[in-house]
Amino acid sequence: MKYRDLFTPLHGEARELKRQCLIWSANHEHAVTSIDDDIHPQAKCVWLEFEGINVIHAYEKHWKTGEWKLVERKKGNIPLVNNNPFKPDSESVFPVNKRCINRPQCLW
Repeated sequence: MKYRDLFTPLHGEARELKRQCLIWSANHEHAVTSIDDDIHPQAKCVWLEFEGINVIHAYEKHWKTGEWKLVERKKGNIPLVNNNPFKPDSESVFPVNKRCINRPQCLW
């Protein structure tokens, strides 16, 4: 399953998703990835955004069933930052963050 597969358009909604999304792990590490990438096993939350509209669609993975569900729609832009905010020196679970070892944050 790809990140883009999480989005189910509402009736009449035909907007294009932005090419990048923000994923979160259980320990709040976050990473920017392509919407065409496979969903990483450690991803627990995904934020998707549309071109030309400032609305974030937040999806969460159910802790028991593993099924993804839309949990929130909110105004705003996705902060495109890769980091582990609570333990910057700890091992990263997302491969994209492993390239950022010598920097506390990688901005894309």
